Amino acid sequence: MGPRQALFTITVRARGATVPPDTTVHIAWSAADEPIFVLSDPTTWKTLDEANLVCAVDRAQPPPEALEALVCELWTAGVTWVKISGTGYDDFEQTLAPVMNEECESFLPQNVDIELVPAVDGGTGE
Repeated sequence: MGPRQALFTITVRARGATVPPDTTVHIAWSAADEPIFVLSDPTTWKTLDEANLVCAVDRAQPPPEALEALVCELWTAGVTWVKISGTGYDDFEQTLAPVMNEECESFLPQNVDIELVPAVDGGTGE
């Protein structure tokens, strides 16, 4: 058995731009509704000891202004609902389903690429 890995690793990008500074990531699964991650709010940046949603940010630095991709690990154990929001982009919402290994003994870690799509109304809600 190899090292422990997150069930899902998501990589969030914004079509034609950097990830919005106010990007939020919210996940829920059978065991919990996890604390929401907000890219512009370091108080929401959790470690694996604190939450099952851990995003790759430098806790020693201020929030990034121009991030090409936001990578987050989802340390869940089954079907996981994901919602991602950011100003100027349509909300992304999807339920991720784990895949079993060939022996049906455990779930295989998965990498999921997510692209935020610009909102038709520019994300102003008008």
